[in-house]
Amino acid sequence: MNDLFNFGTFFKFLDKNKLYTAIDVFGLSVSLMFVILIAVYSTQELSTDRFHSKADRIYLMASETFIGDAFRVAYRLQERYPEIEKVCPIASWSETTVYAKEDKLNANLLFADSTFFEFFNFKLTGANPAQVLASRGYAVISRTFARKAFGSENPMGKSIKLNDSTSVIINGIMDDIKKSTVPYCDILVRIDNIKYFNPSMDSETFDNAGSAYIFVMEKENTHLQTKTGDMSAFFKEIYWPYKNDMRHTVQLIPLKSVYFSETKGNDLKQGDWRLVMILMSVGIAILIFAVINYINLTVAQSGFRAKEMATRRLLGSGRKELFIRLMLESTLLCLISFFLALLLAALCASYAGELLNTKIDIPGAVSVWSILASASLILILGAISGWLPATLISNVNPLDIARGSFGRKNKMVFSKFFIVFQNVITILLLAVSITMAAQTYHLIHAPLGYNTANIISIPTGNFKDKGEISVFSNEAKQLASVKRVGFAQSTPLSWGGNMTVVYNGKNIAFESLGGDSACFQMLGLKIIKDYHLASTNNNRHFYFSRQAMKETGLEEGVTEIKFPYPQGVWTVQVDGVIDDIQMGNITSGIRPVVYYFSSLEANYPWNILIETKGDPMLAFQQIKQTYERVVKLDFNGRFMDDQVKETFAAQQRTSKIVILFTAIAILISLLGLVAMSTYFIRQHTKEIAVRKVHGAENFEMLSKLVFSFLTYVGIAFVIAVPLIAYIMKRWLSDYSYRISLSPWIFIAAGGFCLLVSFVSVYWQSRIAAHANPVDSLKSE
Repeated sequence: MNDLFNFGTFFKFLDKNKLYTAIDVFGLSVSLMFVILIAVYSTQELSTDRFHSKADRIYLMASETFIGDAFRVAYRLQERYPEIEKVCPIASWSETTVYAKEDKLNANLLFADSTFFEFFNFKLTGANPAQVLASRGYAVISRTFARKAFGSENPMGKSIKLNDSTSVIINGIMDDIKKSTVPYCDILVRIDNIKYFNPSMDSETFDNAGSAYIFVMEKENTHLQTKTGDMSAFFKEIYWPYKNDMRHTVQLIPLKSVYFSETKGNDLKQGDWRLVMILMSVGIAILIFAVINYINLTVAQSGFRAKEMATRRLLGSGRKELFIRLMLESTLLCLISFFLALLLAALCASYAGELLNTKIDIPGAVSVWSILASASLILILGAISGWLPATLISNVNPLDIARGSFGRKNKMVFSKFFIVFQNVITILLLAVSITMAAQTYHLIHAPLGYNTANIISIPTGNFKDKGEISVFSNEAKQLASVKRVGFAQSTPLSWGGNMTVVYNGKNIAFESLGGDSACFQMLGLKIIKDYHLASTNNNRHFYFSRQAMKETGLEEGVTEIKFPYPQGVWTVQVDGVIDDIQMGNITSGIRPVVYYFSSLEANYPWNILIETKGDPMLAFQQIKQTYERVVKLDFNGRFMDDQVKETFAAQQRTSKIVILFTAIAILISLLGLVAMSTYFIRQHTKEIAVRKVHGAENFEMLSKLVFSFLTYVGIAFVIAVPLIAYIMKRWLSDYSYRISLSPWIFIAAGGFCLLVSFVSVYWQSRIAAHANPVDSLKSE
């Protein structure tokens, strides 16, 4: 037993069989690299918001379909339910212009109750967590913003101007918000200040009913969840979305469950449970590939190791000792591969982070538990990889080696099964990649009812006033690459403004869009009926979309409609009918839309739209330079085409990840087939020579050798087809706008796998088929 840990002969074997060693180590290392990256990513995702000490008592309020409420509702809940210890409504306000030390800066604001740091354990310096927001004039800034705005200076006590009517004093510095559903912010201020940014969000009648997120903390030993039914009834009395039957139920989502909740909030940072599951599943599949390659190649090489083991048997080693030796060798190879994988993971962490839209913190994942988990993985892999080869080789009869019959007994039964299995997974992954890529392309290029090509949308939040907007737009119009400039009250991609009314006893939630004639023309909105009425630049003159006409039940030709309000009646003029406009992306469904004409003089625009001509990238750079010269802030405009693509960022990431894994799986499979065909042909060299002596032609032998491998692909294809159909039909069923599962997807996946297998085995087979049979028989 003292010789068990002497791996000299094993390393000599690895050195002599470099192809075998390279494929085994490469396959295991690359597979384990993905396992490490996925494990770190999944751990980070699953640990979101679990570090808060009171997380078990914190809930986020939502309706049956959406997270978002009017912030003052929180205080009505606290008054009514003694089970609530504290409330903390928050609201996000992104990319606004602030002034620090007279410098103009972009910042993300977060409005929150003074209880914020009693709810959340974000690291804070400078003040007591319970008192840091005690005054409406206090603010907490992030460490990143502190460096950006003040450099090496101590920012405590310094002033920041948020807008013309609001300045705050820095009373604390907190670490950047990470691993949380709470939106990232540069500046945290009291929610009382929100009225200076949007008065409707501070309404006592709960206007803007989706603008804030309400966190509640239940008292210990109470059961707040049992009160959701009563809350729904209470809201039916006081809260207009429930009174008007737009929402029906209240749910309290535990803080630890918000991140992966199917109920979404617009500004919350939420994860994709399906992506985590896909990553884990495909990562395991890649690891199985590598293990299969190891088993296949080791079994194929068993004839070479068997001589060594037979010699050891003759020198007195028992089967158990040989079995343990071979298992230790397998574990050693896994250990070497793991350390190489760790190095590869560190090198690829940055790219993986970009692909997954998060930082992969490998050093931060090191802990006692992760070390134990890694050691367990190595031992388990070593055992799984080594068991079959160890069993086969340790049971060799020395007499079979002496007679030369061991190689003939090894018919590669296991290897054939594993090759079929590997091809099934490869074909499945190829089909999944093709389907995901095709569906994502289908979604991105879906018809939206308006133009997006060559149009840059620029939010106006960074402009000082209308005068600065006018200066920029006039300079932009002078650029040779600009076709026209328009002013919009939001865009279809940012959903416009919500206009909820009751008409004929029915609740109708219109999406309202406005803009000047240039904006209307560049978007290519189509007027179906124009009543040619005198119109003005205000929000009482609308063009109704087809869907808006349908939901109100208006007949063509009706030019006036009255909506009852608590304060009286709101009368609007119907100027005509326009074709339907897709708000958001194609998955959102058709909504009723009303459009009104608005000029820069009449209303402050939310967006500037610029239609370019010629080279779009040159135009973008020229507009960017003009913007930054006038506004003196980084350009925040984007092409609308790119904005459409960004709405499907999650689908694009998933598709890219699956394609990457598929490529790795194909590479590992190809290398495995190259090695397997080499050893398979080596075992059949004598048979090939005998057949050629008896008159077999080179082409006949080549066809036989190649066909024997391609048969496995055919078997795998038959097995894979129903699996692909079942899995992808379920995946596509989540999309209302989807592609059909074309037979070409199956054919392409199977055909590509067939081509890879053919390329893998052709050259070795050709060399064997054209070899001189005399030389082959002599070598035997």
